[in-house]
Amino acid sequence: MHNLPLLSLAMVAGSVLAASPNTLDATTDEQSLVFAVFHYIPNKTAAGVAGGLYLIATLLLFWRLFANRTWWGLCLPIGSAFMSLGFFMRIPTAMSPNSLIIFMIQQLFIILPPAAYLAFNYILYGRFIVTCVHPKYSWIKPGKVAKYFVISDITTFLVQGGGGGLEASKNETSVKLGSYILLGGLIIQTLSFALFIALVVHAYRGLVKDGFRPSQERWGMIFWILLFSSAAFMIRCVYRVIELGQSTGGGGYLMTHEVYFYVLDSLPLLIGISTYIVFWPSKYLAAKDTYNMNATVVQPLA
Repeated sequence: MHNLPLLSLAMVAGSVLAASPNTLDATTDEQSLVFAVFHYIPNKTAAGVAGGLYLIATLLLFWRLFANRTWWGLCLPIGSAFMSLGFFMRIPTAMSPNSLIIFMIQQLFIILPPAAYLAFNYILYGRFIVTCVHPKYSWIKPGKVAKYFVISDITTFLVQGGGGGLEASKNETSVKLGSYILLGGLIIQTLSFALFIALVVHAYRGLVKDGFRPSQERWGMIFWILLFSSAAFMIRCVYRVIELGQSTGGGGYLMTHEVYFYVLDSLPLLIGISTYIVFWPSKYLAAKDTYNMNATVVQPLA
């Protein structure tokens, strides 16, 4: 989300236009709606390159998905496709910096896709625990993991939206309160994802404690791709917290410099989803590797 959730986008953009009635007649980029929100005009070349890279990742992820018929992972390539569109939309955003519609479409396509990436990891974790090992190694019932964490993400998203709405107020106290609510929602979201990473680590340690050697099992690769991609996604989460924290405190250096958006947000996300291009998980979820506990075979999910 660069930097506001969807609800706040409309309110912030509306408040900018209301506060600056001559914005639509502006002749310079520095007077535009986009500059008022970002404090810079998006670089068209960087947006094109990023959009192209995400488009390549999208095509490869769809190829992996269809080749392996793993329809449960559809959220990942779809999220990447929308992310690609979001970057390409930054080009017309830079060319028409006063267009509210173009601006909000671009923001929408940048904001939502990361939630799909996280959801893919949640789903993969649940399927892995049930298919390859045993539910006892998970703090949370595997079948409930995706549900709980997706609900958590939606809840924190709404909290951030509420904070963003208050930020659009003309009341200084409301603006300050909204900033802290927005930051709090983002921190909770980051802590929620950190809990998920701890869930993966707990399962790994439990297996090792029981004498298993994941590195010698085919399903062991699932741990590494989950942890690696999650670490990449976490970089983005931490960056967002620091970025918004600076803005709340009156600085905002990260927010006002586009390079950090690409290096600490877009690139880690791209690396995270590209992990699955190289290591598509279906080959590591084979039923014959199912862990047998007390002669009761844990059946793979349908």
